[in-house]
Amino acid sequence: MAKYDKFRSLKKPSGKQLPPERIIAWIEKNFEFKIRKNGLEYLICDPFDYDTRFRFNINPELGACHSWHGDEWAGPINPETGKRNCSFLKFVRIYRKCSYKDALREVLGASEDVSEFLRPENRAGAPEAQKKVAVALPDGTALLADAKDRQANILRKWLISRGYTNDTIAKYELYYLGMEVYWPYFEFDTMVYWQSRSRVRKRFQFPDANVYGEKGEIIGKTEGSKGHFLYGFDEAELANYLILTEAIFDQHTLGDQALAIGGATLTDQQIKKIRLLGPRKGVILAPDNDVAGYKSVLANYRLLERAGSKVYCSFPPELSYVDREGKKCTVKDFNELFTGCGMSLKEIRDQFDDNIKSLTVQETIRLRRKISELDKTRRRD
Repeated sequence: MAKYDKFRSLKKPSGKQLPPERIIAWIEKNFEFKIRKNGLEYLICDPFDYDTRFRFNINPELGACHSWHGDEWAGPINPETGKRNCSFLKFVRIYRKCSYKDALREVLGASEDVSEFLRPENRAGAPEAQKKVAVALPDGTALLADAKDRQANILRKWLISRGYTNDTIAKYELYYLGMEVYWPYFEFDTMVYWQSRSRVRKRFQFPDANVYGEKGEIIGKTEGSKGHFLYGFDEAELANYLILTEAIFDQHTLGDQALAIGGATLTDQQIKKIRLLGPRKGVILAPDNDVAGYKSVLANYRLLERAGSKVYCSFPPELSYVDREGKKCTVKDFNELFTGCGMSLKEIRDQFDDNIKSLTVQETIRLRRKISELDKTRRRD
């Protein structure tokens, strides 16, 4: 089969279809192009490879792309399908360096309602994607950025007090139901997991995801284990560096290339996801300032080094602040630098960058001593 016939083997995507005429209009507006196969394929010069020979194919009907130079531009290979996410929308996101929602708006038009395309079950992913792990948001959830009711206003104010803005609430497609905020986890444009937090009771909830076999039958559950996933996976740039935090609020606080583990210690499944992203410049651990955080650095260092990664760490500075109840506190995590110390997100990221250090023998000895001292203090108390 010739390279340009690749699309003939693709099935129609199961999600909501981007109108082919909108895809064509976007191509014609942004690129010089050639047409093949009676309009089935649009060929442009590969923008990721300094190509001048029109070797990047786009199939408007299927919403799929393919470069004759290779599809590394599309990110890691999905181990569940053996394929990269070569959807047209993924191409727009990478080419424009923008969010999924911004890419939709550019292709469909700023005045178009994109909310239906943002529903996880309707995302315009790669046509060949097969959902091996499928979850659904609870009935009644709605996009938080677009909601006008009183509960949504309260939740937006709460998130803004933790470092979000109205723009980032929309960018990361946060949902809500009652007084719960829902953070969807996306891998290869498919929602694989979610986490919610109640504004009132401060409780967390997680789904039980169905695990499907090769014939589409349900063969088990993930048992609600967030240890299978990394929040922010789809936003990470391939073959760069990664920052690993414990919580989503810290992940958002640190910004670019940050992913949330959802716990202190990495799991085997998360290590595999990190290897897919291939952080050639290394992995930077951003733990909490407590015994569990210090222990996690030592444990995660061994796991990541064994997986072939260079490992660094950066701790939040141990600054003091007075909370709303007048109690003197010491900063535990990076988000508290925003909520407690009033630092801007840029100032926090600068602090993080300035404090990055290699995990040398001397540093590991220092951490073990600190763990021992804190354990002794805790036992005395």
